[in-house]
Amino acid sequence: MNVTANNHDDVSALLTVTLDKSDYKDQVEKQLINYAKNAQVPGFRKGKVPLSMVRKQYEAGIAFEEINKKVSESLNNYIAENNLRLVGQPVPQPVDDFNHNAEKLSVAFEVGYEPNFSIDLGKYSAPHYKVESSDKEIGQSIENMQKRFAEQVAQDKIADNSYVALKVSQVVEEDAVGEHHHHPKNVTINADKKAAFDLVKKLKTGDAVFVTKEDLQSNEELATELGFSKEEAAHLHHDKVEITVQDFYELKLAEVNQELFDKVYGEGVISSEQELKDRVKKELDEYFQQNADVHFVNKILEQITEKEEVKLPEPFLVKWLVFSNENIQSEEHAQEILNTEKNQLKFQIIEGKLISDNDIKIDYEDVLSQAEQLVRNQLAMYGIHHLPEEEVQKYAVEMLKDQEQVRQISSEVAMAKLKDVILEKATKKETKISHDEFLEELKK
Repeated sequence: MNVTANNHDDVSALLTVTLDKSDYKDQVEKQLINYAKNAQVPGFRKGKVPLSMVRKQYEAGIAFEEINKKVSESLNNYIAENNLRLVGQPVPQPVDDFNHNAEKLSVAFEVGYEPNFSIDLGKYSAPHYKVESSDKEIGQSIENMQKRFAEQVAQDKIADNSYVALKVSQVVEEDAVGEHHHHPKNVTINADKKAAFDLVKKLKTGDAVFVTKEDLQSNEELATELGFSKEEAAHLHHDKVEITVQDFYELKLAEVNQELFDKVYGEGVISSEQELKDRVKKELDEYFQQNADVHFVNKILEQITEKEEVKLPEPFLVKWLVFSNENIQSEEHAQEILNTEKNQLKFQIIEGKLISDNDIKIDYEDVLSQAEQLVRNQLAMYGIHHLPEEEVQKYAVEMLKDQEQVRQISSEVAMAKLKDVILEKATKKETKISHDEFLEELKK
């Protein structure tokens, strides 16, 4: 077996795999003998079918499979030994005259691969924000805790401080044809959701009000507050939507006392309001800093993607798109698709290059640790902050039984490690900033 490369340029080549008949002949013969032993052919006892008959019927198919195996093995070995980072997959060239009995066989593949380049992270710089939480953010966070454990107090009528539970249903017309099953939406609003609140603030429990499909399509704020995405509002099946008041109540916030501390953080962890404020500030500062670190890394990656020259094997990629996607009928169509995906592909190559050049590795412990953190984050959304570690790990292990989850989490781990490398090696312009200013910066 032999593989030769005819380079078109420094990012694409024609790889030709040449096989001698001796590379696969013995394996084909073994399989034919095995077939002869087990074949059941009318007129012959099992194991007594003439080899010549088996050869005539099966040799070509068996040889084709063995040749395919040997070609794939040779090609993969060549790619690995030469450290080629492929873009797309090899595209086989048509073989005009396939003869499994020929003394030599050649199969050629077009391949495209990433260019050989290096990235000096030290020459890139961006603002690295130091975001500190203020009394406003700390107070808001504590108020959210109070709301999470608030008591619902019944009211006689809807007031400015009310929370209103609504059922939102599409109204099926009397002359509608066929079956129509639409699950109602259940949403809870307050005065902050002004468009929806204004519709129902004069109603009582059980009262309803109607809006039209046109109302929802022209008023995105109202549609969102009633639980419809822009896409859903655009494709409503019926002309009217009924909004029914199911309940309304005032939220009596939980008092800031030991009972609240214990509910949020576990018994005896926090013992005073000042300790609570200090703990919340520490958590917020850590969270804000994580966001600031991500912002810095994204800015560096944007600059790298903009400034680094990354040569793509475009002619190959056009061929590969036509070969691998039956919906792409022409090279012109493939070129259009490539033009829209080019920047994303360049970004992926840069990410892969940074991960490779900085020797970033991922093991099971990394993936498990990240899965455990995801579990903690999900539990925290429901106000659960102190589940035992063995319980957290049990949920994480269950999560990792899903291969798609493993792939996604592995990608997150790789990016987290890359983030640390960029934070260490890129040039940071340290800048203090308030959280409100940081939010404005993110909007830019």
